[in-house]
Amino acid sequence: MSDLLSEVRRGYVAATAVCAAIGMTMLSMVSPALSSSADFSIFNTGWNGTSDLAVSTYRAGKFLPSFELRSTGGEANFILFGLEDVELDPASEALAIIGPTRAFSAAEGAFVGEFVRAGGALLLADDFGLANTLLEGMGASCRFSGKLVIDLSFEKSPEFPVCFDIVPDALTTDVRSLQLNYASSVVIGGSSDALARTSVASWSDTDGDRMQDPDEPSGPFVVLAKEHLGSGEIVLLSDPSVLINGMQAQLDNGLLASNLLAVVSDGRAGLHFDESHREYFDPVAIGVEVTGAVPGNVKAALFALVFVLALWVATDFVDRAWAWFRGSARSLFAFASGRLLGRGKREHEEPSIDELVRELSEAHPEWRAGLVRYVVSEKRRHDAYVDRRA
Repeated sequence: MSDLLSEVRRGYVAATAVCAAIGMTMLSMVSPALSSSADFSIFNTGWNGTSDLAVSTYRAGKFLPSFELRSTGGEANFILFGLEDVELDPASEALAIIGPTRAFSAAEGAFVGEFVRAGGALLLADDFGLANTLLEGMGASCRFSGKLVIDLSFEKSPEFPVCFDIVPDALTTDVRSLQLNYASSVVIGGSSDALARTSVASWSDTDGDRMQDPDEPSGPFVVLAKEHLGSGEIVLLSDPSVLINGMQAQLDNGLLASNLLAVVSDGRAGLHFDESHREYFDPVAIGVEVTGAVPGNVKAALFALVFVLALWVATDFVDRAWAWFRGSARSLFAFASGRLLGRGKREHEEPSIDELVRELSEAHPEWRAGLVRYVVSEKRRHDAYVDRRA
């Protein structure tokens, strides 16, 4: 029965150790991660986020941080950079604003306008948001109509237009068709170039009934354009959904997204994504994500631990090895003690057993005299045996 209980305890200990080892390994496979479910956010890894754009920019070595973590006591606070917090260099940096839902102040408009006029590049993607407040503050001539474009050239339904009218440009290299998703349109003006349009069978649904009324404007409508402002340039896209993760595989949307990032950041050291003009119904959260990067020494240690535990549970090899090691250690200690301490003491006249028993009993009256005499006698017998063997 005792052997069975010992085996059960051994199994529990082994299982606990394995679980602990796996847990420690998993900790080495995770890293801090930021997440959100807000539409068009670079922190959103879902279908409606733009995390793929941020990852592509990071891999190109041009991602500029748009946040910082501030530690206050035992907490880490997530702080987004506003446009007033960043110092953009128009000669070496670019700015991307995708799907803004918060209005831009006059000061922010003036700041971005000055940045572009000095040679900066701006990617501005919006449909029914508040990007016009920025364009007004910048003094730009283009605007977003803010009206839904319905097109009989569509995929699944007229709210998902397919755009084939593409003008050759660095921004549209190899792009032959685009899949839109509840798109608006760009109203161009001044020094602007239209690069992509809806079909002639499209119209602006001003009253929201999805029907073409006689007084509603007919297409084609511009959905991609660029405006020259001073020494810089604004790229305008009237459907930010083209850039979300879930739309990258549709038609040539992925090619367009890559072109936009490449052209806007061409010859520049960094690209800043503005996340401060977004209403975060789901705030950005700090969590962890699995990276899969387990160091080789951790893997080796885990393998060795599992191997030893398997031997321990399945065989008595580990027990016998431990018993041999423990016995050898005790023998070595006893030998060293006899050599270093025992002989020095026995060079002098040793007290008799009765004297030792009396001294120990006086020092420890709670000890039983008979047991003390037995221990002292056995110690003397052991010392005599060691002396004869030496």
